[in-house]
Amino acid sequence: MRISENIKFNTIVNNMFKSQDSYNELAEKIASLKEINRPSDDPIGMNRVLNLRESRASVEQYTKNIDSCDSWLTITESKLSAAGDLLVKAREVAVAQSTATSSAEARSSEAGTVQQLIDEMLALANSKYEGRYLFSGAKTGETPFSSSVGVATIGTATAADGNGDFDGTVTSSGDYSGSVNNTYVVKILTDGETLVNTEYQVSTDGGKTWNDDDPPLKDLSVLITLGDGVELTFTEVGTNLSEDDIFYVQALAAGYYNGNGDEMSVNIGEGTPFTYSISGEAAFTDKGAGSVDVFGTLNDLKTALENNDTDGIASCLDSLKDSSDQISKNISRCGGRVNRLEIAKNNLTDMDLDLAGLISETEEADISELITKLAMKEIVLKASYSVASRIGNLTIIDFLR
Repeated sequence: MRISENIKFNTIVNNMFKSQDSYNELAEKIASLKEINRPSDDPIGMNRVLNLRESRASVEQYTKNIDSCDSWLTITESKLSAAGDLLVKAREVAVAQSTATSSAEARSSEAGTVQQLIDEMLALANSKYEGRYLFSGAKTGETPFSSSVGVATIGTATAADGNGDFDGTVTSSGDYSGSVNNTYVVKILTDGETLVNTEYQVSTDGGKTWNDDDPPLKDLSVLITLGDGVELTFTEVGTNLSEDDIFYVQALAAGYYNGNGDEMSVNIGEGTPFTYSISGEAAFTDKGAGSVDVFGTLNDLKTALENNDTDGIASCLDSLKDSSDQISKNISRCGGRVNRLEIAKNNLTDMDLDLAGLISETEEADISELITKLAMKEIVLKASYSVASRIGNLTIIDFLR
């Protein structure tokens, strides 16, 4: 086989380039302290690193959720504790003024004290954290408690954001007979149908569950009853209803509370929702999960004091004690949830360390090993330079002299 000068030159240059490339790769790994600097370095290893980074990002988000929940619960517990202190003071007033030794003037004066306690209790129950009301349930943008008793009301029917182009009207009516504040929802199941030929479902719990009445074909051209006296009337103009259109109406039971009984939740792990709020319904009312109307009890005490009604004052003692117990129960709920958050956060911290170790094991370089390899490559590169300089001077003419 004839070896030309061009073949020798190309071979020498290619070998030098390969040595330089290997040398540069090692130098880059030493500079970056990483075994994998680009996907082509190790496609399988890079895929594993990306998956581990995604898992670690999820852990970071779950940790942020836990910190946010912990802050919310800490503030909630503080407000409930202050509410409990107010109830203790109210009970002290009731005990002192329920005896025959007190006078009408003293009771009238103490009525003013109780009013101050009511005002402070209202401020606590309407407390905010990061712009959201603590005790309004899921309706965090609405003031949960009013200063006076409200009558049962049915709110205005509203179309949900994202509905189709239905240009008709939806009107709410009726007399609400429910015992708790609630949201009633109508969901359209068919697309482009007229009101007299429409499939729809109704939810009486804000969209958590839906009824499946038979037959599914219904008539929206007449007044429909959603439950507890809540009624809706649809009026069609031009454009028909669309599939997944949603209309809802909120109803309030008589009382001081304007929120709902829902409690907010967030994920603190994969598939692990955590409920972190305490609804005002559970803490301050006798509806839903609650058993005592705190504001009603305080106002009853105030009225009895103003009327010099010793029997009425005495009758408030048990209700005040039950109110304190209800507040204490929800304080304990906060404490239990905070303990769970602490356990979950410790588990996430351990998981984050494990994930960081796995990423390091896969991605980061062994510096001592790389330095050894770099020294060897440097020797090889110098040798290739030396050989190249010599071979370039060796020709057949040198042997013919």
